[in-house]
Amino acid sequence: MKKIFETLFLLAVFTLAACSPQEDNIFGESSANRIDATMKADNDILTGAANGWLMQYYPQSNRIYGGFNMLVKFGNGKVTVAGELEDSQATATSLYSLKQSAGPVLSFDEYNDIFHYFSDPSYNIGGGSGKGLEGDFEFLILKATADTVKLKGKKTGNIVIMTPFAKTGSSSWADYIETLQATDAAMTFKQFTYQINGKTIPVKVDGRTLIFTYENADGQEISVTVPYIITPTGYQLYEPEEIDGLTISGFTFDPVTETFTAFENSNAKLVPVIPPINQTFISGSWYFAYSQMGAWTKLNWDVVKSIYATNPNVAGERIQYAYMGTDSGNFAFIFSSSGYTGSLYFNKTLVGDDKITLQFAMAGGGNGVWYHNNAGFANLLNPLGYADSRTFTLTTDLLKSPSWIKLTDDANPDNWMLLTVSSVSYPFDK
Repeated sequence: MKKIFETLFLLAVFTLAACSPQEDNIFGESSANRIDATMKADNDILTGAANGWLMQYYPQSNRIYGGFNMLVKFGNGKVTVAGELEDSQATATSLYSLKQSAGPVLSFDEYNDIFHYFSDPSYNIGGGSGKGLEGDFEFLILKATADTVKLKGKKTGNIVIMTPFAKTGSSSWADYIETLQATDAAMTFKQFTYQINGKTIPVKVDGRTLIFTYENADGQEISVTVPYIITPTGYQLYEPEEIDGLTISGFTFDPVTETFTAFENSNAKLVPVIPPINQTFISGSWYFAYSQMGAWTKLNWDVVKSIYATNPNVAGERIQYAYMGTDSGNFAFIFSSSGYTGSLYFNKTLVGDDKITLQFAMAGGGNGVWYHNNAGFANLLNPLGYADSRTFTLTTDLLKSPSWIKLTDDANPDNWMLLTVSSVSYPFDK
């Protein structure tokens, strides 16, 4: 009976406690108050960096363009931004906010001419019509301390790291941007060999990515695309990558030898390869602009311009870009017409180091054949070599890293075109 009475006594105590009109909140502050406190603390950290933050920003979910350095300073609900792709003195100021969405979110919610370059869908140089460079302007705050702010893009999932600008050792934003731009110019190469473990691995540069191609222990070909960002001393990778057994996180550049040494192993190096100009031409993407053409070349393009103005098949369309590059393993004339993309293939023969012979292969991909048959695109191909092949001499501004390549028809000096490595939107207008 004793145990029963003890049990009844305990039940009575708990019942009285449960019925007590005075309740204590065992969780402390309300969730709303905790969220407000967290966002205030995060904002205090953002605004607490007297000289702003250095932001390592990667647009596009697969980081196909690599990374870009931004400088940002927060205060009074506004953010001032500078970037390495702009003039060193240029800044843009806009509103920002902190919001709650499954955690604190930093939002650049007013248009900023510099920051929104990466997320504005009107920039067609990246993912095609309506996509731009597919970057973020809203970021989950994963970590915020006086030394490091770690963000995660809401759309891409990319990690963005911000560190106080004072840690760069530079006296001003402009000085730092100029240092980055000068270093970038010195480090601009299109191909490397990666020397490791007594092996030589070919490496191609595409935007700010390194593409390593090698055979693994089973004899299978492996291709690894590694995005990177420019630093004052070399390349820093988005995340550590294992290449042929060695995990690397970046490279230090030696401007005297023009070689890059892996952070983790002084025997692992990127050594630049400077190929012949015609090899560089067929391995890259080279954009057309109407103003950069010879008189006879323009006559052929004028026919297509007239067709676009009168032919109902392409009524209301505009050619958004046109370039020579590779599509499905074929060297091709590649284009977009108001979002309809296609390619028209060419046979090619390299002649020596600075000549190429081209002729249309009577085939294409995507919408290429339709535009050939219905929009007069044979006229765009004619200057390159249509019914008959054409041989061109290639010239450039800088062999190790051309910004343009000019093709001059050996048989017709009025047929020439200067193609740029920088993308050109709406080539008929440029």
